[in-house]
Amino acid sequence: MRTALAATVAWQVALWLPFSAAETYPYYAPLGAVVGSYTTVRSSVDNSVRAVAGIVLGAVVALASHALLGAGLAVVAVVVFTATLLAGWRVLGDQRSWVLTAAVFVLIVGDPDPVDYVLAYSGLTLLGGLVAVGVNALLPELPLLQSDRTLQQLADVLADQLDDLADGLRRDTPPSAQEWSERLRAVEPVRAAARESGEEVEESLHVNLRARRHHDAVQRRQERGLVLAGLAVRVEELTALLVEVQNPSERGVAMDAALRQPVAATLAAMAAVVREPPAGAGPAQDGGRDGQAQGPDRTDGLREEVQRLSAAVAAAEYTNERDRQTAGAVVTTVRRCLGALRTGHGDVEPDPEAVAPTPWTLPGTTPSGETSTLRRRWRGRLRRLHRRSG
Repeated sequence: MRTALAATVAWQVALWLPFSAAETYPYYAPLGAVVGSYTTVRSSVDNSVRAVAGIVLGAVVALASHALLGAGLAVVAVVVFTATLLAGWRVLGDQRSWVLTAAVFVLIVGDPDPVDYVLAYSGLTLLGGLVAVGVNALLPELPLLQSDRTLQQLADVLADQLDDLADGLRRDTPPSAQEWSERLRAVEPVRAAARESGEEVEESLHVNLRARRHHDAVQRRQERGLVLAGLAVRVEELTALLVEVQNPSERGVAMDAALRQPVAATLAAMAAVVREPPAGAGPAQDGGRDGQAQGPDRTDGLREEVQRLSAAVAAAEYTNERDRQTAGAVVTTVRRCLGALRTGHGDVEPDPEAVAPTPWTLPGTTPSGETSTLRRRWRGRLRRLHRRSG
C-alpha cells in the first residue's frame, strides 16, 4: 500500500515539474519510488542513494565511452564490460544492477539527447526515492508480525528437534547413524532468518513516530529472540551429544533404557514449552506481558521433569565411567536449556534446577563462535558414526 501511494505521488509530482525532460520521462519518478520503498526509513534512504549512484555511474560510463569511441559495436562491448566490472562495487549493495542498466539505457535510449536523458533518469529516480522516504516517515512500519513469524518458526524447529530426539530415545533399539541423521533439523537457516528479522525491527525504530508507543512490544520480542538464540545453541549441543552416544556402534550405547525414558520425557516437555507461543505475542495484544499467562506453568512442568531426571541419574547404577559421564552431561545440558527458558519469565529467585545461560549480546549470536564450532563438531561426529555403522 505504501509503495503504491509513493509511486502515485511521485508520478503526479513529476507531471507538475516545469521541465521538458520530466514531461518526456515522468515514469522514472514512480520507478524511483518503488526502488526506495523499503520497510524502514533508513533502508529507504540507503537504497535510494545507492540506486541513484548506480545510475550516475552507469551514465558516466556510457557518456565517456560514446565520447571516446563514437557509435558502433565497439562502444556497446566496452560499455557493457566496464559497467559489469563497476557493478561489482560493494558500496552499491543490492542496487549494483543499476550500473549496467543505466549504462545501456543511456547509450541506446538517450542517444538523441544524452545529457537531458541522464538528468531526467537520475533526477526523477531520486525524486521518487525522496517521495518514498517521505511516505515511510509519515506512515512508518514496525514489522512485528514478521518478527513473530520468524521467532515462532525458530521455536517450532527447536521443538521438532527435541521431539525427534525424544522419539529416538523411546525406541527399544537406538536409531543407527543414518536414522539419527534423518532426524537432524536445519536450525541455522531459521535462526539466521530470526536474527535478520530482529535486526530489521531494531532498524525500524529509527525515525519512526510509532516507536515509543510500541517500545515494550519490541523489547519483548528482543527478549524472546535472546532466549531462543541461547536455547538453539544448547539444543544443538544436546543433539550432538545424544547422536554420538545413542548409536549402536562398536563402543556400545551409553545410558540404558531406565535413563533414556526420563530423558525422553524431559525433552518432550521442553518441546511443548518451546512450541507454545507466548501469551500476548501478537501486535494486537501488545498491551500484555509475553509469557506471563501460560509460560511459567509450562516451564514449571518442565522443571519437575528435570527434577525426576536428576533423581534417576543420581540413583542409577553405572557399569562404567563413560555411562556416568554421559548421563551427567545430558543432565547438565538439559538444565542449561531450562535456564535459558526461564530467563524469559523475569525470575528473580535463582532456580536450583537450572544452569544460568551463556550471556548474549545480540539475538542469534554467540560470544566466541560457539555455534559454528558445535556445527563442525556435529558433522565430524556424524561422519565417524557413518563409517562405524558401515
